[in-house]
This record gives sequence, C-alpha cells and structure tokens, in this order.
Amino acid sequence: MTLTENFIADAVHLDAGAEVMYGADEMFDSYPIRFATVEFQLTATDALVEIADRIRSEKGYLPMHPRDGSTDCDEDGFYNFYVGISKLPCGEQECRIDNSISFVVVNSDSEDNEDMYEIELNAYEQECVYAILNRQCRRYLGKSCEELLKEADEEMQNSDEPPDLFCIPEDVPEEIPDDHIGSVIT
Repeated sequence: MTLTENFIADAVHLDAGAEVMYGADEMFDSYPIRFATVEFQLTATDALVEIADRIRSEKGYLPMHPRDGSTDCDEDGFYNFYVGISKLPCGEQECRIDNSISFVVVNSDSEDNEDMYEIELNAYEQECVYAILNRQCRRYLGKSCEELLKEADEEMQNSDEPPDLFCIPEDVPEEIPDDHIGSVIT
C-alpha cells in the first residue's frame, strides 16, 4: 500500500448513519444522456476536515478547527462530505467515481454557510477512493458499488421523472436526407 492509498484509507469512510442516495444525472454529448448515480455521505475525518479548512482559509474564511498555531476558528460550524459514483449507459463502461469529494459548510456564521466546495482527486486518487468505497459498501451495505448503481438505474428507469434519455425516440429517422439539413424535423 502506498502512502497515498494509506492516507485515503484513513480519510475516507462511509457515514454509517447516512442514507445512500440514488439519483440520476445527465450530460450532453451529441445527444442527451441520462444515467444513474449513487451518492454517499462520508464521515468528517480529521484529514478531510483539515483539507476543507485549508481550502476555505485560502478563500479568507475561518477554519472550523484551530490550525497552524492560530486559535481563531468557527467553533459552531462543521462540514458534510459527499462523493458519488456513476456509470455511463454506453457499452461496457466501468463504474467510476466523481473527480472530487464535495463538502458543504454547515451551521457556520460565515458568509459561505451552505456553500459547496470540492477536493479535487487525480485519476490515481479516484481509483483508491473507489476501491475503498467498494470495500466499505460490501462490508457495511452487503452490496458492491456496481450493485448499488444497478439498483439506482432500475429506480431511475421506473420513476415518473422525465423520459429516459438513453434511447433515441423511434420516430426519428436514422439518416437525415441532404435536403433537410438545417431544417427542423417534426
């Protein structure tokens, strides 16, 4: 285990008291794609809180805990940390993790109360966080991240939300005749 893997293993823990949130997201490539997501709340470990404090301090806000010898801090505030996983519906895509851990400032007297920030993750850190989340999901929830995403996808498909954007409607022609280029197809 590398130093980074060890640090992440100590820093990233599913919040046992929080509900796993199924959802959906969408993106636009050459046509809209809607895909399932699973969002986890993480425990506010010392390592994550320290990183969050440093991000906010760089923006001019007081940290939640004394840092670097300073006793000035926002003692009433705290952070909620989140990370999500998703899987694009195209082909045999692998389950992937967000490229950041998000955190929200909660119960703070500062101007950034309820603002969201992100702790960016490089590709290697994403792999490490995903592996740790997958282990913790299996251990605490009895399901892998892949299985949770499958459940989220089923819930999304069965919801009354906007229509499934995975498929192109049947009445759209596969090829558009040249004389229709630039015109609206109804």
